[in-house]
Amino acid sequence: ATSIASFIERLRGSFADAGMEGQEFSYDDASGQMLVPGETTRVVPVATLFAQYTQCPDESSRRKLVTAAMEAFVQGAADVPAEYNSCGERLLPQLWPLEKIVARQVTLPSGFELPYCGIHGETPPLKTEGMEAQNFGVVLVCEYVSEGLPAIETPLLSSDLSRWGVSFVVALQKALDNLRSRTKKGPAAERRWEHHPSGCGQSCWQDRFDAARIALFPKLVTARKRTDGESEQGGHVVTFATPSCVLATVSKNALGLCFMGDSLHVQLPTREVEAKQTLSTIPMRLLKMKDPNSGDTERHPLHQKANEGFVWRWLPYSPGGPPLRSSGEFSVPLDQGEVDAILEAAEAGKPVPVFTAKGGKASASAEMPKEFAAKKDEGNKLFKAGDYVKAIRAYDAALEAGAPSDADAAIAHSNAAQALLNLASADEPRREACAAEALKRAVTATGLDPTNAKAYARAASACDLLGEDAAAKEFRERQEGCVAADAATRSLRQAEAKKKQEELEEKKASLQASKREKEAREALLERERALERERESEEKNEEAAATAKCLNSMLGLDPGLASLGGR
Repeated sequence: ATSIASFIERLRGSFADAGMEGQEFSYDDASGQMLVPGETTRVVPVATLFAQYTQCPDESSRRKLVTAAMEAFVQGAADVPAEYNSCGERLLPQLWPLEKIVARQVTLPSGFELPYCGIHGETPPLKTEGMEAQNFGVVLVCEYVSEGLPAIETPLLSSDLSRWGVSFVVALQKALDNLRSRTKKGPAAERRWEHHPSGCGQSCWQDRFDAARIALFPKLVTARKRTDGESEQGGHVVTFATPSCVLATVSKNALGLCFMGDSLHVQLPTREVEAKQTLSTIPMRLLKMKDPNSGDTERHPLHQKANEGFVWRWLPYSPGGPPLRSSGEFSVPLDQGEVDAILEAAEAGKPVPVFTAKGGKASASAEMPKEFAAKKDEGNKLFKAGDYVKAIRAYDAALEAGAPSDADAAIAHSNAAQALLNLASADEPRREACAAEALKRAVTATGLDPTNAKAYARAASACDLLGEDAAAKEFRERQEGCVAADAATRSLRQAEAKKKQEELEEKKASLQASKREKEAREALLERERALERERESEEKNEEAAATAKCLNSMLGLDPGLASLGGR
């Protein structure tokens, strides 16, 4: 069997024959990508190419793939066009996991950035915790299709936008128009979803843009109808599993949600190729929410209007969770045990169990804080070992597992920021790109926990590298404020502890004094009781003597002879 190492050597040989002899091609095993140096740094998706290479039926097909790869990544056939108007239908929006965005930012040369935004047009850094959490962003790509190669998506960089003279939003609008046109040319409305008997639908475009079109065009979800004619109750619940696979059902369909969870958490991990393409396993709820910018004349292209005064919004789904808190909703199972429990209850006609993200009946949910801690600890170990890129990925994995609190999430972001700062110090060509990403992560950390002094310090260090002296000064002032506040808090706590100790000592002394007084009172009472007993005894003796004397008088006996009565 062909190994990926031998495939990489074959690619390098082909690239050298094409005029790049003597160049160093840096391959990153973790991401499965190889950098091709030159005036334009190109990123070769080696793992994706190798997957197709192993499926080639003969040597002719393998040779054609390698040649096509050389044309794409050495001759620049897959490059972003030099002119904006030359993009045509190649320019498209795509969803990338945030960790992939970070990993790509780190590989970029100094002065280059990967522009992106949230699925509603949010400006980075995106929230990764709370009700508005997002675990992926919208990037722009230029698609390249060539015989013998899997489709190549070259991400649009800040340098491309500068060369074109257009903003990210303008380019995004064109990309959305292209995707909308492509969507209309695809399956007819009634064939856009394939439904499982449970009622859960799977997207049918399967062109690597299913997740993007459904996230960015929510009406594709609201127009979904089951082919069996069954009516559906509850809100729309969607999971963007891979770029080519989206699952959709409703919140009150227990079996549809069960199928969704089984597909995501039980079946998907066993499929090696699809598992590597996983975009997200977090179910999202589609809601109509009040439009905060209803009066604006210029709308962001990702502000998708639902009806007058309202827009569509994606929020993380939990049964009965905010903001609706609807009753009768079911959960998406997280493991085989939960899937079996739901199916067994349904077959037996019993109430279907609902597994919550806060412990409840969900065994996997109870493991979330443990998984966060384990991934964070893994990141710390990789950080100490100097493997900063893998450390960043581990911190991101911890955040995806779910932080127990905002303060914990802030620590993970802050640690990732420090790893990026270390990369910036060690890699001069990518210093600015790493520093810029470090600043974003540090600022995210301060937003989650405004008392995190280290996050402010790391933001300041990033500003130093970026030449932003005024910003660096402001962050250090905030850091000093945090340190001062922390010191004041510690001092206050110490004073409170001292006061409590003094109060405890006073209480202890008071108790001891009370005890002594009680003992003294008891002793006094005991003496008085003893005297009382003596008096009572004397009185009884006197009474006995008086009684005896009275009896003797009545009998006419001489008291002096009474003692002789026994003889």
